[in-house]
Amino acid sequence: ALARELQFRLLPQKLPKLKNAEVAARFSPARQIGGDLYDFLKYSGHGNVGIAVGDVSGKGAPAAIYAALVSGITRSHSVEEPSAAGMLEAINLSLAERPIDAQYVSMIYAIWDDSQRTLQIANSGLPRPLHLRNGKFEEIPVTGLPIGLFPNATFEERNLRCKPGDVFLFLSDGITDATSSAGNMFGRGRLEKTVLKYADGSADEIAQAIFSAVSEHAKGVDAFDDQTIVVLKVKGPPTKK
Repeated sequence: ALARELQFRLLPQKLPKLKNAEVAARFSPARQIGGDLYDFLKYSGHGNVGIAVGDVSGKGAPAAIYAALVSGITRSHSVEEPSAAGMLEAINLSLAERPIDAQYVSMIYAIWDDSQRTLQIANSGLPRPLHLRNGKFEEIPVTGLPIGLFPNATFEERNLRCKPGDVFLFLSDGITDATSSAGNMFGRGRLEKTVLKYADGSADEIAQAIFSAVSEHAKGVDAFDDQTIVVLKVKGPPTKK
């Protein structure tokens, strides 16, 4: 009960209010508590925000407590305002100083610049983020080893200039791996179909549609993995060059 309360208190209580983008998030643990996490971290500059989505190894109370440790480390480094890859490297070094056997975390870290409508993204083992533009999906090619395994790990980083209507999905693999009673995974195809159907809606409507579709697909089957998704949708007129 204490681990569950700790976990939900560490999740952000409010979503960032941005001029040129909307963000939404959903989280559902496979058990009473789980090892997924997400957070929004304030950077200097009007509306600039760091976005963290993580998936800790294991399940139950140990995973939730490790996720709390990772969340605290992430927040402690946010005051330094590192780059996306720099944040993953900083967390990795912090965890290497206090290693816990068989524990590691896969994480996406992104930085949204609200005035420039740019997104910087790095990844350490989660499914590659998805980008929807003009009805077409593209994987953002950022990869890296999970955090907490190797002290000298480095991480790829991408910088994207965004356009109004762009949708970005950051998710744990519990979304695509959700399995039906017939043994079929929800998969990326169903995910993309759901997002395309609701792409004209708000970020919150897209996030809710994804969770509803996953729930319907896996109806009657106990979830075996935590499910987390953060949706960022770009709004506003094009940036003038």
